[in-house]
Amino acid sequence: MKNELKDALNMAFDAPEPKNKQVFLKNLRPREVSMIEMLFQQVRYIRMSVWIMTVVIIALAILGSCMHREETGELIPVIMPFLAAVSVLENNRSRKYGMSELEMVTRFSLRSVIFARMLILGLAFLFMIAITSPILVMTFGGEMLVTAMHMLIPYLVTMTISLQIERSIWGRRLEYGTLAIAMLITALMVWIRDYDMSLVNGYMEMVKSWGVLIVLVLAVITVFEQWRTIECVEELA
Repeated sequence: MKNELKDALNMAFDAPEPKNKQVFLKNLRPREVSMIEMLFQQVRYIRMSVWIMTVVIIALAILGSCMHREETGELIPVIMPFLAAVSVLENNRSRKYGMSELEMVTRFSLRSVIFARMLILGLAFLFMIAITSPILVMTFGGEMLVTAMHMLIPYLVTMTISLQIERSIWGRRLEYGTLAIAMLITALMVWIRDYDMSLVNGYMEMVKSWGVLIVLVLAVITVFEQWRTIECVEELA
């Protein structure tokens, strides 16, 4: 009698078979996010100071050209190391705000986030150089390729050194070590320009003759250092 009562209760209160079960389960799954959409999402998380500095460099090129200030072509390459430094600082944001462990288990891993930030900033800075170089050439003359390489070389040198410092123990302890590297490179560039014009002339001749090869070598080294940073970023976190 007891078993019959249990069976009767089970039949009376048995949950009906769910309809459209597969549709319901599919709605519970997270929406697919493409790599392009993920890149656009990461743009919002890059600090405003990085975009402001990029716009400032373009504005300096435009204003300097309008005012015919000859030193504009020398000023912008001197600023480029700081642009490289702030872009490397974007790699430390997860660790700085204690979000590294959380981002390791989210939909996009910490490596994907760092890669996205590097890619976005790299494309943005190349776009900035593509705008700035023609402006300077049209106003002050010279070759567009040489002008672009003159801006790229200090940027790539700073990026390479800063990425190496960032992975070191010293770089992990000092939050703004990359800015110190940028200041040293900028100070060296200003010192050479003010006190030894023969070095400046020799450097410009080297850029004209071997600039493309130098930029390619530095770009390969920079990409390699970025890859090493992405590979060990979760280990450092």
